[in-house]
Amino acid sequence: MKFRLYLFGKSFTIITDHHSMCWLANLKDPSGRLARWALRLQEYDITISYKSEEKHQDADSLYRNPIEDGTMSEEIGALSTILNLVQEQRKDSEISTTIQSCQESKKSNRSDLQVIDGALYKRNFDPSGKRWLPVIPKHLRLDIFRHFHDAPTAGHLGFIKTYDRLRKRFYWPGLYRSVRNYVMHCKECQRRKPIPQKPPGHLMPMPAVEAPFHRIGVDLLGRFPKSLGGKKWIIVCTDYLTRYAITKSLPSPDAPKVSKCLVEEIIFKHGAPRTIITDRGQVFQSKLIFEINRLCNIDHRMTTAYHPQTNGLTERFNKTSADMLSMYVDVEQRNWDQILTFVTFAYNTARQETTELTPFYLLHGREAETTLDTIFPYSPDGATQDYLKRLLNQTEDRDS
Repeated sequence: MKFRLYLFGKSFTIITDHHSMCWLANLKDPSGRLARWALRLQEYDITISYKSEEKHQDADSLYRNPIEDGTMSEEIGALSTILNLVQEQRKDSEISTTIQSCQESKKSNRSDLQVIDGALYKRNFDPSGKRWLPVIPKHLRLDIFRHFHDAPTAGHLGFIKTYDRLRKRFYWPGLYRSVRNYVMHCKECQRRKPIPQKPPGHLMPMPAVEAPFHRIGVDLLGRFPKSLGGKKWIIVCTDYLTRYAITKSLPSPDAPKVSKCLVEEIIFKHGAPRTIITDRGQVFQSKLIFEINRLCNIDHRMTTAYHPQTNGLTERFNKTSADMLSMYVDVEQRNWDQILTFVTFAYNTARQETTELTPFYLLHGREAETTLDTIFPYSPDGATQDYLKRLLNQTEDRDS
């Protein structure tokens, strides 16, 4: 009730083209939802007046404004403008001066800066990123923000995840502050993301699992507007160890399609899980799902009725993916299935606050390469590292 402080205790009239509202206060024996609505309105001195839609154009025009097209952009400016980093750095007077100073004197005043193949790089002391980070000139930073925050593969995620993507790949003075300002002033994030609420109390997490995909959460998300491909639902699978998510669009949420997805996307690719957590939906209680669990020796656990928090990891991903999809769907909302793979990739390559690593890294032992990573492939220490040895060490650190 946003207007309560203005209307409470005053007599006022509501003019509407919704004719049924005129009879709400005059119902003799209201029940259920109608009774609750009528009871809520009794504290106001209100008169409801009907006005036909043809004569209600003054109010109709306010909520019938044209909707901005939120579809995906086909071109990414960053790719076309920073293909030649050397030339772009020369356009920035401050960087150009620094490059000239480093080239003239063999011993630079700053040991953390180095000119490599004509481009200026800064040493990165964070072991999770590249050893040398390219210094980005001012006129290219906006394009990089658009690629790592606005693009469908970035998903309009928050400040922490966006900053983590950038600090591992690029450097410029004031990176932390500039990323924070850009995300805080993003118009799409302000328009579509609600203010998060604090949990009601301390939560009791589930016991840790030993390996990826030993425990997964599965849920059906929908019903969505019918896409151009005839899809209406999304099946979601989340791994409770790495937080890795797998999604697939479905035309209908029937048992054969859900079972096929579980077998092809989970069991054949990641092995049979030891535990599956789902809600009490009719699909998950079908005989086909029961037989798959029996044949694979899977412990199927169902959440408490009307308490989806039991499968909290999956439910939270549903909220995050729905927010990301809303950033890129068109006005008719029929292209959401084409965007689904992009936003899932954005989630899996974003740093999680609980693990402080990305789900992709925890599952594969390496970070995912983006299109900009292929433009800046330079990493002097990457070719000499033993990948298998590094992967074993990372696995031991993760399990310890």
